[in-house]
Parts: sequence; structure tokens; C-alpha cells
Amino acid sequence: MSLLPIAVKDLKIQPFNIYGNEGALLLSGSGIENCNTMTISWGTFGVMWGKPVVMVMVRPTRHTWEFITEATDFTVNWLPSNMKDALRTCGSKSGRDINKFRECGIKPVKAQSVDSPIISESILTLECRIIYRDDLKPSNFVDPAINNFYAANDFHGLFFGEVTAAAIKE
Repeated sequence: MSLLPIAVKDLKIQPFNIYGNEGALLLSGSGIENCNTMTISWGTFGVMWGKPVVMVMVRPTRHTWEFITEATDFTVNWLPSNMKDALRTCGSKSGRDINKFRECGIKPVKAQSVDSPIISESILTLECRIIYRDDLKPSNFVDPAINNFYAANDFHGLFFGEVTAAAIKE
């Protein structure tokens, strides 16, 4: 089975549970040979500046930070339920230490509209062109409980991507 393009307007995404318990894979880089992936379970979906947008968060301590801060785009990839181990590995091991693609048995392939690859085993992929980025500023936290997520002061960077293409498993 292969991935089939789907119009962004036809996506049926429930933003409050799309990441589920396991999350999705974020990929960023300049092609199949120069990219990294990590599991994400936080993010938002919506319309910003008249565009369909996905916002993802990456901590500067993550290996993916090196890729996404240099990139112009990223992809978000949801794996089938039988690939939970790949999601756990990509969320707990660093691409600095292992080849996550080989270790997890996942294959990055060329995307339709961006340089960052998608995962061929995905059941849903979103290709996103970065249109805005910023860093979380703890001085702007209104709810002090947010600080509990940043004991090491490793505040996320926020990356807003216009969804330029989507695909689902046929």
C-alpha cells in the first residue's frame, strides 16, 4: 500500500487526540540523507494568517533542533498502531547516537512539496513549510504550573508550518 495525496481541506483531524498516547514522528532536514526524526506528542492545528497551520515544539537539547532550525520545512507522520516501538525509540534515543531509521525499520522517502522527507510506513503525513518560529519565554507564562515542564530550563522552540501537502495510506 502507498500514500495517496489528500486535499488539506478534506482532512478529518481531531486536534485534541490526534497525537494519541504514542505521538507522531516529526522529521526535518534537507533530504533523505540529511534529516532527523523525533517523537512529538505536543502541538496544535488551526488557521493562522489565513493558512492551514501545524505548530510543533522542539527543545534546543534535542538533536532535531539542529535540523529544524536550519530547515525551511518539516513533516509530521503518524504510524500504524503496530509500530508503537518505533515511536518509543524515536522519543527516547538520540539521532546523535543511533540511526533511528535503521533501528526502527522505518524508511524516509521524498515528500511531495517540501525538502524534509516523510516516512513511507505512515498512515497520515502532513508536509509543512515553516512560516514562523519563536522561543517560549518563561516570563510570558501566565499559569505557573507550566514551569513544571521545564525543570532544566530547556524551553521549547515553536515552529509554525503551513500545511502544503497531506497524504493518507490507501
